[in-house]
Amino acid sequence: MQARTLRYPSSLILFLVLLAAAADAQQLALLKKMPADLLRFTGGARPDADGMASYNQGGFKSPEFQRGAMHYLVRAAVRGDARCVEEGWRAVDATFRQQNEQGSFSREGAPHGGPSAVAFWLAELDQAVLVLRESKLGPQYRERIEQLVPKIHKAAKWLAQPKYQRRLEREDAQAPNRLLFDALAYGLSGVLADDAELKQAGRRFVDLAIGQYRGSDGVFLEKGGPDSSYQAVAAMKLQVWLLYFPDKKLAEAADRAVRWELARVGPDGQIDINGNTRTGLAQEQWMGRDKDVNLSEITLCLLYHHARTGDAQSLAAARRIVERRQK
Repeated sequence: MQARTLRYPSSLILFLVLLAAAADAQQLALLKKMPADLLRFTGGARPDADGMASYNQGGFKSPEFQRGAMHYLVRAAVRGDARCVEEGWRAVDATFRQQNEQGSFSREGAPHGGPSAVAFWLAELDQAVLVLRESKLGPQYRERIEQLVPKIHKAAKWLAQPKYQRRLEREDAQAPNRLLFDALAYGLSGVLADDAELKQAGRRFVDLAIGQYRGSDGVFLEKGGPDSSYQAVAAMKLQVWLLYFPDKKLAEAADRAVRWELARVGPDGQIDINGNTRTGLAQEQWMGRDKDVNLSEITLCLLYHHARTGDAQSLAAARRIVERRQK
């Protein structure tokens, strides 16, 4: 039997296009609401002349290490800084020169291109591309973005293979912040490539993350308990998801999660680490160092909440954190 082709009214197609554009614009508008003096303390790594950032400087090791360059690109797009946006884009080009025929980034001598590394990269890359597309610099990057999207789609489809979804589900089962990175990697790639299956995969990972959410107090359970650093990461990523996939119940969960985080920010901007399951108490290591609380991500989480809801407490707490860092 011949497959049936579904035809949608042009008015519906236009509506969907405008809806996606509105979400992009909302993301940019939120970032612009954040005080510039605070936003610059929320991470970002200027790539080197070869387009490499963080641990990739000196030789490409993993797409995951390029994430900081996408933070750098986002901040530059918000400012309308053409020079810095171009520097950030250099990291995009450099990373995709490492993409293999299958869509991932594993190569001889650079083995760390597995599903988790690709998910982390896509989650941040997609967000950067979506923000840049709606910024005042978007028109001059339109052609490059159009050429990039098929490469993003290829990486996301590689990641969406059942064996890799199962692997992410297994490896990230006790880390809801990572499940939300996975969700954004699928979902935002789906937005860029207009791929319903990727969006659906993203929602499935959101649901998995919510399975590790304690509604009574708003805690995302990292390895079975609260963690004042990863709580902010999860709440931040969920807030980004909501911009593109609005959901009232998820919004309530995000707001409750932020309220829990706010209670961990002291009057002097110090983050309470008592009872943390993963950071601040030498529980885990990353690249040979004990994991500490990530002040940049906590600050950005609070700034998102302020921009979304107008909550003055979130803005005040973010400012206290930054002021403490400046001392």
